[in-house]
Amino acid sequence: MVINDRYEIKQSLGKGGMGEVFLAHDRTALQAVALKIVREESRASEEDKEALRKELLLARSVSHPNVCRVHDLVPSDYGPILVMEHIIGQTLHTHIRRKKAQGGYTPDEFRRLAQDICSGVAAIHQQGLVHGDLKPGNVMVTATHDGGIGKAIVLDFGFAQERQRAQQRSSGRHIPDGGTPNYMSPERMRAGIATAEDDVYALGLTLFEMWSCRVPEPNYRATAKRLREGIMFDIASSLSHDEVKQVFMCLHEDSNARPHARQMRFFNPQTLTTNPIQLPRERLDPGPPPGRMAMMQFMSGQQSLLVTYSTHAPESVGALVHLDRPAMRVGRKPDNEVVSPEQTVSGSHAALTWSNGSWLIEDAGSTNGTYVEHNYERQRSFNLLHGGEVQFGELRYKLVSFAKDSAGHVRARNYLGKRCGLLALLNRAPFIKALEDEMRFAWWAEIPLTVARYELRSPNRLVSDRPTILEMLALRRAAQRVVELTDMLLLSLVATTAGKVGPLRFAVVMTGSSTQEGKHLVEQVVGQVRGLLPPGIELAASVSRFEHGMAAMTLLDA
Repeated sequence: MVINDRYEIKQSLGKGGMGEVFLAHDRTALQAVALKIVREESRASEEDKEALRKELLLARSVSHPNVCRVHDLVPSDYGPILVMEHIIGQTLHTHIRRKKAQGGYTPDEFRRLAQDICSGVAAIHQQGLVHGDLKPGNVMVTATHDGGIGKAIVLDFGFAQERQRAQQRSSGRHIPDGGTPNYMSPERMRAGIATAEDDVYALGLTLFEMWSCRVPEPNYRATAKRLREGIMFDIASSLSHDEVKQVFMCLHEDSNARPHARQMRFFNPQTLTTNPIQLPRERLDPGPPPGRMAMMQFMSGQQSLLVTYSTHAPESVGALVHLDRPAMRVGRKPDNEVVSPEQTVSGSHAALTWSNGSWLIEDAGSTNGTYVEHNYERQRSFNLLHGGEVQFGELRYKLVSFAKDSAGHVRARNYLGKRCGLLALLNRAPFIKALEDEMRFAWWAEIPLTVARYELRSPNRLVSDRPTILEMLALRRAAQRVVELTDMLLLSLVATTAGKVGPLRFAVVMTGSSTQEGKHLVEQVVGQVRGLLPPGIELAASVSRFEHGMAAMTLLDA
């Protein structure tokens, strides 16, 4: 059979969520293609057809080696046909069953396929799409010329809404958008809405199935019992703790706690050098830098000052001040162009002047001083570049390029809602929640967990509980360096969980480290950080071990 005088049908490849798939020969391009005939489309409305066309245009924008390429949408006597790349191989569902008979995947085989699948899902999400039906049956595994494992390629993506329409047309009623209940997240089972977070949950179940060799039942909770009780082959024991932890976090019931697919990575960290800059760490994004025109001449509103920290006016954190003129003054007096409610900001604190693409900050003889990154001395004059921070007294600003209530501003407010803008560490309540997740993971994976508690000490502690500006700056530098060193010494693939727990105290979670290993690591960290602190300020540390049944507060406050 030949469709449209171009596609010569060779055989059926199976049925999917949207219709039947055939192998065909494209007589024009002289290559094999996969044709998916969209079922029930002949009864669809014109609105549905237009919606399908828009979904196709989005799907065509994804070009990645781990994603099946979608070529075209063509009309035919059988209804609309999706023309896709033809991939020679077998589905991951079949592959898992064959590997089960051979004793399961090796750790390196698992890593290779897991990284491919994560990369494919990340590419789909990068284009603003969701898969909507991620599962082993929608992942193809190719083979090398010698019969070994080639790569994993994600199939049937980007048409979650079409699957919903097809199911609704066939059933005559509204049902949750097309997908497979066995791989749906708790929130999708309730609301029936495909999201990127739901994709990540399905990704976690897909990877877990490579360990368990069993198809999960709908509403299955892989983390409800210990890891070794739910898997057939103990591949996980040969992976790093961070690699196993990523699968665990994918299966978190709180969708906001799941990692992004683009942040997931599977490889042996002991064979590589871990660069902390490359870790998928949440950060405060200042937005894109100004363009060339903005560097040549001042443009009103092109940049803004974002309040990231304020001791006495915490309600102002997240506020945005547009830099709408090339010369502005900062202070508490109402006649300043930038008026601050922070008590430690002087009436007339500093002047801001635009100069050749950056802002010249000049202190106006303020009482509490003006400071910049990694410097404990007051600054009289310096240039503030895009993304940089300046501290006036106990108030910090970050130079950003997004507008008020924009997507960038919303992300910044959400970030500052759970993280300390001074330290970039989790605030106490979010940190306790994250620590509880770490404790559940340690129980699930049956691995040790220790918490390192750090505290700055100085003579000022004897006379006041309120940190001085010098102590604040020292705490910021110490906390950032402690976390970076901990990541490097632990060879982390996942950013270390750390949080502020007191005025001059913070804590770092070390998953997978015994008490003795934790103490040795902390000694190395303290030894390196002490040299970064100003005279008179010391960094002290202690280590606590997690035991099942222990409360998070006990670990933090011991």
